[in-house]
Amino acid sequence: MEVTHNLSAADGPVSDAKLAKLTSCRFARTDGTTNGCNDIHTYCGGTFRGIINNLDYITGMGFDAIWISPIVDNTPGGYHGYWAKNLYQLNPQFGTEQDFIDLIRECHARDVWVMVDVVGNHVGPVGFDFGQIDTFNKPEHYHDYCQINMEDFANNQWRVEHCRLADLPDLNQDNPFVRQTLLNWISNLIKKYQIDGIRIDTIPEVAKDFWTEFSQAAGVFTIGEAFDPRYDYVAGYQGPLDATLNYPLYFELKAVLQQGRSMYDLRDHYKRMGVFREQEVLGNFIDNHDNARFLHCYDNLNRWKTGVVFTLMSVGIPIFYYGGEQGYAGGDDPNNRETLWTNMNPKSALYGFVKAIIATRKTHQTWASDQIERYVDDNFYAFSRGDVFVATTNVDKTINRTISYHPYHNGEILCDVFFPDNDCILVLNGVFNVVLLNGEPKIFVPRNPSELQAHLRGAVSQR
Repeated sequence: MEVTHNLSAADGPVSDAKLAKLTSCRFARTDGTTNGCNDIHTYCGGTFRGIINNLDYITGMGFDAIWISPIVDNTPGGYHGYWAKNLYQLNPQFGTEQDFIDLIRECHARDVWVMVDVVGNHVGPVGFDFGQIDTFNKPEHYHDYCQINMEDFANNQWRVEHCRLADLPDLNQDNPFVRQTLLNWISNLIKKYQIDGIRIDTIPEVAKDFWTEFSQAAGVFTIGEAFDPRYDYVAGYQGPLDATLNYPLYFELKAVLQQGRSMYDLRDHYKRMGVFREQEVLGNFIDNHDNARFLHCYDNLNRWKTGVVFTLMSVGIPIFYYGGEQGYAGGDDPNNRETLWTNMNPKSALYGFVKAIIATRKTHQTWASDQIERYVDDNFYAFSRGDVFVATTNVDKTINRTISYHPYHNGEILCDVFFPDNDCILVLNGVFNVVLLNGEPKIFVPRNPSELQAHLRGAVSQR
């Protein structure tokens, strides 16, 4: 295994990663065709080779890690990868085994990490006909039949761990054969293909002691999905795993940016995040494949941009869901899993927007600096990381705030990374003014001295 690409929380710079989430079936086709998909409820033709052929599109935005769909063979219709049929075969719809090996090699040659989605909770929807599933083909491999109810998540953890989610046969990890098979499988999968990290589906549906063993067997960075807004509940899975997706931040951003809640709630959010062991490796996101896209729920581009700024610039691993850079606004699954090949435009304004944020994060190495709240009121929230200043709002009107608590010196010129040539402000008498128009977010950085000299020379020559 190539340690230089290992996402180990202990050994690798995980919080430095910038991760693009792809739905493998919807990203790009092998032959490069761009016609649409007739039925998005099933396979649309995206492949491993299609990803290889379009890695420039991903790295062009600045991302240095990808998270792809589960790779194992699925029961019919499992285009998303979450309906496992055979753990020991790759999904032929995505290409050959050699195609997947080539994807890993090509990514590593570009210093791009590969995180693979995996499932340890359930298999494909075969009812009670377990003979359709390879290896786990006997009733004793599964928990006794019951269905998870929504209220179970609030008050019955036993049912969450022992009953079926969406009627998917629930694996019994207390069965020694099932447990050891899953542990051996993930260990061998990682080693065979030199996978750098794994995202684990549906972690609350399995007991924590199993995830501890599973994470140890994987030997790489593990991040799990606990689809829940409760801080203490989600935080309980960091320990068994290296990290979780930051659902508390996701729900908080939706409340503040879509529902008009006070931005003071963000201050409360960061206080409550103290229950997590290590916030730096949590996965921040504003869109994903399990939820209707932000722009579907709230058709306001500047609010979406603000959500993206938060997820890419605040403490944690930034995760960006493909299609956002083209303004995708799909609704509930599967409508939020659109084909990208019909709109893969690296010159779009939103592609450039994301690129500017990632470039700022890289250039200023924001992951190495604490996140410090600098100003907050009901409609304005600002924070800094090192010499980067982030200003946001949740209203669609002109916001003007005077900032006195900041890391800069008198005479410094700060420029917005989105409009660096014509949106700059001067730090004077210990303060500077931030103006946000129509709900826009801004990210300010000090103007480089050489750039300042060039700017001054240009101003003099124009006199």
